[in-house]
Amino acid sequence: MNKEQLLEKKQIKKHVTECVERGEPKQQILDELSRLYKDHVTVVKQLEQTPSKSLKEKFRVYNYLLTGLLLAALVLDSIAFSRLEWEKGYWIIVINSSLNVILDAVFVIGVMMYRIETYSWIATRAVFSLILIMVTYYYYHAFHIGGMGGWIVFISLALIVISFALGLFLGVKLCPPRIPKIIEVDIDGVEKINKTVYVFPD
Repeated sequence: MNKEQLLEKKQIKKHVTECVERGEPKQQILDELSRLYKDHVTVVKQLEQTPSKSLKEKFRVYNYLLTGLLLAALVLDSIAFSRLEWEKGYWIIVINSSLNVILDAVFVIGVMMYRIETYSWIATRAVFSLILIMVTYYYYHAFHIGGMGGWIVFISLALIVISFALGLFLGVKLCPPRIPKIIEVDIDGVEKINKTVYVFPD
């Protein structure tokens, strides 16, 4: 990919974001930008990954709820990390705890900014955490995070699992796939045929 193509991709991303923020319908944006840019694939891809203004407004409460769950998980993971007794040989627990704090913070920012890729990454975070928590539980007698530490860890995991389900829901609802539509097309002004095109529902 040359410099000109990279620059066009960057311009497309900026242009799509500006149009969506103004509340323009995605199909209208697609028609306009397809005439301006050669890279039609990038235009479509960027539109597919950018939630429309109307859908962000419609699912705003759910997004606030997801942000709150992730913030709660961030606080709990930070508390758990601060109370860890860093015993030799249990580096995997320390790494897991520190990684959880970092990921929680990244996801909170991503969800607040409606970055659609964040919603799917929450699922990866939940599965990864579940595996490590199970490993941690197996060795729980050998490490401590003090007092209610065990409950803090498992409550945090529960929040992440709930966030995973809500994140999947929002990921689908905020950026619904294009749908087929049959249109009538003239051929040389002589005959008409039906053609299937894919349009944005929002």
